[in-house]
Order: sequence, then C-alpha cells, then structure tokens
Amino acid sequence: MLKLTESAISYSWAVSLFGVQQLVNLVTPVDLRDPTRKLNAASYAITQSTQAQFNDLIFGGFQIGQQIERSLVDLVFDTLTCRAFTPDYVSKLTADIVAQSQDTLQVFTSTENARLAWLELKNNYEVFNLVKNVSSLLNIPSEGKDFELRELIAKAYALGEYPDLWAVEGLGHDYAMTFFPLWGKGQPVRGMLTDERASVLPEKSLTMMHAGIGLAFAQQLMDRITPYSPGSEIRGVLQEFVTLVRNNSRKGYEGAAYESLGLVTRFWHSQMVNIVDQTLSEVEPETVGYFWHGVGRGHYFLPIYFVPGLLSPWLAIEHEAPHELAQLNMIAGLAWAMTIVNVRQPKIMENFLKYHGDRVARTPAFSNGVMSTLIMGIDITPSDVYITSFLQYRPDPSDPRVVELWNNLVGGPANDAVQRIYPVLKKHHCLGEVFRYNDLRGLAERLESSR
Repeated sequence: MLKLTESAISYSWAVSLFGVQQLVNLVTPVDLRDPTRKLNAASYAITQSTQAQFNDLIFGGFQIGQQIERSLVDLVFDTLTCRAFTPDYVSKLTADIVAQSQDTLQVFTSTENARLAWLELKNNYEVFNLVKNVSSLLNIPSEGKDFELRELIAKAYALGEYPDLWAVEGLGHDYAMTFFPLWGKGQPVRGMLTDERASVLPEKSLTMMHAGIGLAFAQQLMDRITPYSPGSEIRGVLQEFVTLVRNNSRKGYEGAAYESLGLVTRFWHSQMVNIVDQTLSEVEPETVGYFWHGVGRGHYFLPIYFVPGLLSPWLAIEHEAPHELAQLNMIAGLAWAMTIVNVRQPKIMENFLKYHGDRVARTPAFSNGVMSTLIMGIDITPSDVYITSFLQYRPDPSDPRVVELWNNLVGGPANDAVQRIYPVLKKHHCLGEVFRYNDLRGLAERLESSR
C-alpha cells in the first residue's frame, strides 16, 4: 500500500511538472517571425504523449475523432474560401458520398456480405494482436544478452502458417529494440542482421525480420521530431533512419525496412506524412516509393478503416496521395495488406472485386500489391497451404464479370508472381523490391538478361 501511494504521488508530481513545462513552452517566444510555431509544437508534443498512453479502444476512438475533426475543419476552410462552391468540388464531393454510401450499404444488404465483413474484421484484429503481443507469445526476454535468436525464430514458426509471418515481423522489432540502449549512449548500431549472431536466422525469415527492425528504427526516430521541427533536424533524423537501415540490413532486403517508415508515420504521426515525403525526396529519393507503400499498408490497419464498410481506405487514398508515385505505392501497399491478411478466405477478395473491381482495375498498382505480398508470403512460409489454396481458387462461375476481374487482377498475376517471378527475385537477392510498386515482370526479365 505504501509503494502504491508513493507511485501515485510520483506520477501526479511528474504530470504536474510536465504541465508546467508545456505551459512555459507555450508562453516563451522563440521565433518572432513565427510566433505560433512554439504553440503548435507544444500542443503536438502534448497530444503525442497523451496518445501514447491510450489503450487500443481509446486510441481507435481518438483517431476516428481526429479524422472527423480534420474533415470538418477542411470543409469549413473550403467553404470560407469559396472553394466548396466550385463545380469540380461539388461533383467530387457528391461522387465520394455516393461511393461511400454504396460501400456501406453493400455490407448490410446481404447476409453473405455481412459474414465476409465480419471475417475480415476478425482477421484484422488477429493480425494486429499477433504483432503487438509477440513478446508474450514467444516469451521474448527483455534483456538483449538473453535474446536467443535461434530458439525464438523456431518458436515463431512453431505458431503455424499465417501466424508465423506476423510473429517474425514482431520478433524483428523486439530484436532491434535490444540494441537501442547502446544507441542511446551514442554507440553506433551495425550488423544487426548481418553479424554472426544473426547468422542463425533461416533465409526464409529475412523479409519480415527486416520489416521488423524498420518498425523499431522508425518508432524510435519519429518520436524525436514534429511537424514544427526545423528542416535541418527532420533531415538529420531521416538520414539517420536511412543509415541505420543500410548498416543493419542484408543486401537486397533493405526495402522491407524502408517501407516500415511509412506505416509508422501514417499510423502514429499522420501530420508528418507529407513532410517526410518532401524531406526523403531530398535526402534519399530511392526510398520514397517504399515510404508511400508503407503508408498504404498502414491505411488498412487504421482504426477509422478497421471495420469494413464503415469508411473506405480506397477512397481516402485518392485524397491523400500528393503525386502519382505516392498514389501507385499507396494502392499497392493497401492491396498488399488486404491480400495477405485475408489470404485464408479468398472469398473476401472475390466479394471485394464484385463491388470495387472496376475501380481498382484502372491502375496496375492493385495487381502489383497482390503479386508482391504473395511473393513475400511464399518466401517466408514455403509451400504455405493458404497461399497454395489462394492461387488455386476459382470464383463463382455464375458471375462472368467477377471471374474475369479475378483472372486479370488477382489469379493470373498471383500465379505468375509465385511461379515465375519469385524464383528470379530470390536468386538475384532482390526480394526487397516487393515492398514498393514497380513492374515486377520487367524487373525479372532485366535480372535474367543481365546474367
């Protein structure tokens, strides 16, 4: 009881001092040319600190409320500037409302649609918890010296096909975190997945182990900056991220780690997305595609899009993508996540094509996402029974339109990816390329012709 009382008093005191510090930040002018910058930075820091304490349910509610708030502010601003009264604006807004209404109604107008939506929701929640709770699932030690990679990777694969993929990603994250006490002391972090300690890792685990260390790098570094940080500070942090990936990745797998920056930024630092895009374009242009692929993957797990039919992430991408490269990679990343999360129930993908096939058929990015994620999946779990079943799946022949969409957008590209493209990428150590949008068939042909 005494310890509990002491802890409560200490916590209250810390919170009080934190509030005082933020109040001082608010009233202390730093840059007279931009007097609101300090206020915005302090408010952002308070919001991020508070958000970090939320449980899953409260965090989801917070993000949904935040999104609604931003939409209302945008609408008010557009109204005040008269932009909302232009024909193009009204037409686009009307089309979006109609599309979203149709998306929502189709979930509730059919028992089968509602069943599939429920399955998809369960899959989302299962994956979210697999990554989040991997430490307890695998009994991962908190001390780095006790981190037996050989034993832990065996435990991850012992979970079985499907859970193993997400467990390996979580294991990569936790493994990377054991290095950060050294990093915090200013010591360089090198060889995380290339040194002797990591030599016990089976080759099939490398894509998602790299994705996991990328998550850890991004989470640690993005907490250092805000949308109001000096440009030089943001560039320094992103350059440090790129350097960490290079110094700790195996050749050809860097893309998996780079992509995680987009997921972390969109999920926990949404106001930083366009700033990171612009800065990466200056610091390391080659990483921009990976970044936006991660942003698209992150959309699938955002609380506001978590419930199928509530709001559509596919519509949101059209508004959020600032340029074509971003849009292509966001669509590919979203398709990447949707496919692998629901790979055990291909009927979910068939039903998606029934209602959205014409929309996603307008771009090659959707098929690219399907192809890329199955290449990653078959690499991390060779002969995966769920991927094999997905490749062999045939839609209901009573709907020729859906059959054609499946063959053109999913079935044909997926089989080509796993059977023909994957062996080439594997042989040439280029599996990191599946974590961004590109012409996979063309890439495979170039690699083979360059031998």
